[in-house]
This record gives sequence, structure tokens and C-alpha cells, in this order.
Amino acid sequence: MDPFIPKIALITGASAGIGRAMAWSLAPKNLTLILVARRLDRLQELKDEILKTHPHKVIHLIDSDVNDPELTSRISTISNQRIDILINNAGLAVGRDKIEASTFTDWEQMISTNVTANFKMAHMVVPWMLKNGGGDIINLCSIAGFLTYPGGAVYCATKHAVHAFTRVLREETAGRNIRVMQISPGMVETDFSLTRFNGDQAMADKVYEGLDPLRGEDIARMMQFMLDQPRHVVIDEMITMPMAQGSPTTVVRGKA
Repeated sequence: MDPFIPKIALITGASAGIGRAMAWSLAPKNLTLILVARRLDRLQELKDEILKTHPHKVIHLIDSDVNDPELTSRISTISNQRIDILINNAGLAVGRDKIEASTFTDWEQMISTNVTANFKMAHMVVPWMLKNGGGDIINLCSIAGFLTYPGGAVYCATKHAVHAFTRVLREETAGRNIRVMQISPGMVETDFSLTRFNGDQAMADKVYEGLDPLRGEDIARMMQFMLDQPRHVVIDEMITMPMAQGSPTTVVRGKA
């Protein structure tokens, strides 16, 4: 059998944070990039920056929320039903209220983005990967997919769902030249907390105050390591946290 050579990579949530860092990580590779995010201005800025360093890189931009029902058809048209690498990155948390004080619309937003949209991306690409000889899927999960914390009931539930879905997908595709992998970070300094606190920058800054958190580039480096393994090697799961974090509720601040 001829070796599988990936041609097209799809990254959701590509305009900032981990998704943006992963776009830069894949930029030197011989791949066409399809970048999906809501903010077209941020996507265009990223594309322009990449093209300064890699002027011949083919990059397609899709300005869309992952919940948009038209997204899959747009990806299908651009990719001609071929995606070799899926970085299933888009996700969010909204609020830190306990269950009795939380808002059901926030629940729906987290479930639709973190669960339904994530699952739909896999449902879309797996048949294409099987038809085209293989592929790699990395689902962005969280330590909240393994552990819980007060004020995070629905977010934790969505990430537990991603963890379970990824495990089943791994079992179902075993031996079919599709590598299904998952990375579960702890505290990563991105727009995550800014979104969680509805744009309150001061609240977001307090999340990372007094410690050295992970950054998008750290997660991208680990995902690139997963992708760069020989095809017979699958790094099923990777859990990573900053040194100052021991669990969602164990964080040491203000120490070297």
C-alpha cells in the first residue's frame, strides 16, 4: 500500500488561541489549510501573516460559527470532500454560576458548540477519510473531561461527552488508517476566559494571575508531535497542565 500523504487540513476556531497557533504549526507543511472561525478580520490577518513567510501556501477562509447548518456544505465544496487532518478545536465556556443560578441559554450554547458541532465535524470527515485512504483527527478536550469543579457543571459535562465520543470513534476506526486523538489542556491563556466572563477583561486576567499558564503555542506543539508520529503510532490521549496547576481546583499562585 502506498504511504498516506495528507493534503488538506481543517482547523475550527482558527482565528485565535490554540487554533491560530496550530495554523502556524501546519503552515510549513505541504498542506492546503482550511481555517474556520466567526471573525473574518482575524482570519484574514492570520492568512496575510502566514503568506508573508510562506507565500505559496494555499489557505481557504470560512467565516462561520461552527453551529451554522451551512458550514458542512461550505467545507464540502471547498475541500471537494477531502479532509486529511481535522483539528476539532472550536469550543467555549459561558459563565461560572452554580447550577441553580445558571442560565439555560448558556447551557444550550455550550452544548451546541462543544458537543453537537464537534461531533458533526467528525461525522462529516470520517467517510471522506475512509474514501481517501486515511486521516488524522485531534479533538480538543479539557481536563474538565476527566475532572469537575463547582460552577462548571455543563462545561464539564460537554467535555466528558467529547472524551467519550472520541474514545468510541477511536474504537470504531481502529485498523482503518484513521488516527483519532485527543488533547486535554488545563489552564491555557487564550480568549477562553474572556468569552466565559462575557468580555470582562479584568475577570479574565484574574484567572491567570500569579502563575505561568500554558499558551496556544504549547498546545500546538504537542498536537504537532502527535501528528508527526509514524502512522502506526496513535497517541490516544494527552493531558497537560501548567506546572502551577494540579487539578481544576488546585492552583498555586505567586510562587516561582
